[in-house]
Amino acid sequence: MGRRGFAFPPDFKQVLFIFSQVFFLLGLFWFLPPASAQRTNTTGTCQTETLGREFITSYMDDCGNSSQFEVQITGYFAFTSVSVSISNYQFDKKIMVNWGEMVRVSLPESVGIKGTTNFSNVVLVKADKDISVVSVSNKHVSPETTVLYPVSSLGNEHYIVTPSTESLDSYPAFSVMTYQEPNSVEVHVKGKLHYLIQDNSTGSRLTIKLHAFQGIQFQGIGDLSGTRIVSEKPVAILVGQRCFCNNTKCNHVFEQLLPVCSWGTKYIVPPLPRQKVDEIVYITASRNTTVLYQLGEQAETVTLAEGSVLQRPVKPWIPVYISANVGIQVVFYSVGAPLPNSSHAFLMNVPDVASYCQMYSINAQEGFENFALMVANTSETGAIILDNQPVRNVVWNRVPGTEFVWSMRTLAPAIRSHAVEHPSSPFALLSVSTAAMDSYGIPGSCRKSE
Repeated sequence: MGRRGFAFPPDFKQVLFIFSQVFFLLGLFWFLPPASAQRTNTTGTCQTETLGREFITSYMDDCGNSSQFEVQITGYFAFTSVSVSISNYQFDKKIMVNWGEMVRVSLPESVGIKGTTNFSNVVLVKADKDISVVSVSNKHVSPETTVLYPVSSLGNEHYIVTPSTESLDSYPAFSVMTYQEPNSVEVHVKGKLHYLIQDNSTGSRLTIKLHAFQGIQFQGIGDLSGTRIVSEKPVAILVGQRCFCNNTKCNHVFEQLLPVCSWGTKYIVPPLPRQKVDEIVYITASRNTTVLYQLGEQAETVTLAEGSVLQRPVKPWIPVYISANVGIQVVFYSVGAPLPNSSHAFLMNVPDVASYCQMYSINAQEGFENFALMVANTSETGAIILDNQPVRNVVWNRVPGTEFVWSMRTLAPAIRSHAVEHPSSPFALLSVSTAAMDSYGIPGSCRKSE
């Protein structure tokens, strides 16, 4: 009599199948990155930080005959060693930065880039512990600033935004810089820009090969907003306007852009202090997108095509709420106030709600009246701490359509570096400063708790 093979009963086979699926799902979970490494913004695929250990930047063409350039470095640990150097240039400055300290490093005037050109004088900031870096371009005591994002937060796809102006001496511009490896960059032109000996119009595609620590600066004829940059390896991108002259004296404006992978879906734009005219926000879509734009109580829904840039006003003292079904880029553009209460123009990235933080550092510029603009959950405002003291005597204003409120606080002029935090609830912090004929604005640098 032959031996019969052993057979599992039908119910037992079902149990085995269920266990196999459970272990498969557990295996997937095991190989997911830890929660701390995942971006809370569900539409993005990369995390953009303001703290890091390596940064690259350059200084764009401006309309001044004499300009001063510097990086402002803030430390978050004791005895942080920092070096500031320029590729292919005899400059290497070493400093020590302590916790809560901000140190300025002046750069040679020759670091500025003129015209449409390739360049190799990329500024490199390296530290042995996390720092934050603000880049300052100062023409005739009129500073423009941008937060620099570390190389770990750079991306491979960007969309250009350049503010428009009627000045004949102004050119929209952007710069593309690569890090320590050769890179291939594609520029999908929207508008018209100069490159080599010809002008390139909407629909043109340029392929640029860059060596390590090299960049290229483009200047345009008219608005370049919507131009798409795709790179083989991550790049840093600056955008700006050579000489903006709409409401005040001519000034240079610039900002480092965020990559598409870090864009969010919800944004709140608080109004600037003491502004008398309409400001502007630029909303960029990387694919077909439905956008809700709410100015105070008035809301409108707009459908944007891939690569479209929507321009909308920000009225004095009225907050703006913006939401979309997929990630969008939101850049705030202060156009400068006309006389007699004059300030100059600036560009500023608006942080998305998913990237709000519990701890910030901001630096005050000398000779300016400095303000902290805060956006917080309505029920959490009472626990915000400024320089180790509870924030008191401020008026919180409702942001219609949301659970958030906004407020403004004047900062003490004697303190250069300020710490603002909440023990449990993320909030937004923007640093805005004004002076006679001058102003600037940047997001606060997010400090992750240890």
